[in-house]
Amino acid sequence: MSVLLNIRRLRKYYPIFGGVLRRKLAEVKAIDGVNLKMYKGECFGLVGESGCGKTTLGKTTIRLLDPTAGSIYFEAPDDVMEEIDKLENSNEDSARLKELQKKYDLAKYRGANLRTLRRKMQIVYQDPTTSLNPRMLVKDIVSEPLVTQGLAKGQDRKKRAIEILDKVGLTEKHLYRYPHEFSGGQRQRIAVARALVTNPEFVVLDEPTSSVDVSMRAQLLNLFQDLQKDLNLSYLFVSHDLSVVECIAHRVAVMYLGKIVELAQTEDLYKNPLHPYAQALLSSIPIPDPAVKGRRAMLSGEVPSPVNPPSGCRFHARCAKAMQICSQQEPELIDVGNGHMVACHAIR
Repeated sequence: MSVLLNIRRLRKYYPIFGGVLRRKLAEVKAIDGVNLKMYKGECFGLVGESGCGKTTLGKTTIRLLDPTAGSIYFEAPDDVMEEIDKLENSNEDSARLKELQKKYDLAKYRGANLRTLRRKMQIVYQDPTTSLNPRMLVKDIVSEPLVTQGLAKGQDRKKRAIEILDKVGLTEKHLYRYPHEFSGGQRQRIAVARALVTNPEFVVLDEPTSSVDVSMRAQLLNLFQDLQKDLNLSYLFVSHDLSVVECIAHRVAVMYLGKIVELAQTEDLYKNPLHPYAQALLSSIPIPDPAVKGRRAMLSGEVPSPVNPPSGCRFHARCAKAMQICSQQEPELIDVGNGHMVACHAIR
């Protein structure tokens, strides 16, 4: 598979201001040096505790948030990435490097380039109740991206709205209703239709099943998989529900306090988690059999503050396998075989 997104050294910090003069006192390090590759046609799962930076990573990737530092290369051919690597390693102020970054690095996009980008990258939010305008009819909600992008007018706009509603399991008769007239699952389908109406290539799914019941959750997961095949979509599936991610994702990354600590094929990660934090997360998945007692890897302590994260490995204060080096040196994300990557000094 060809690489769709190549995220390098991505950082997103939120400044904290205080005092009479409103000076910057500190920074919340929501994303701190993330490196990822996402491939065309795959569903990439991103899991972790609340507050670890999952949603921030998704929003920064599609430039709803401006990155503090780093690069987000989108649809950059392999030969272009090789050239960028050589130019970056040369440590020269290259006009050619700036030219390539301006064309392929989303972190450098501004104005009209960002507006055009919205056609290719979209997002489905967690709660459709708050993400859908209660004063707009469904036909206006779904077709609004077409108006903003200038892609269709009049009857063409209505026709496109009907087509995409049909793909998500709704019909033309739903066009002239308001969001409050629908169930939670139907509202989420409307949100999906709005995201897909511009024919995007990449969609961030930000916990899209957490606000619906179990039966509707299964229907939405089947819908996402069908849409991915029919429209050749690529997903970033953000969730804290590990069981849901296991059902839909091809690869999964585990995030902790702004860092990726483990990344692997879904089957490999769920069968053989290597990082102590990933082991603790996966051991917390409920077993649907009261006769079977599972073993939980209990975590000690509280999640550290992203304003002042621990030195070295950010997990070392809560880790049963922590060594002296863990508090002194930050582990790198290394490949331990078959694309299984882990950032842990205990795994070498």
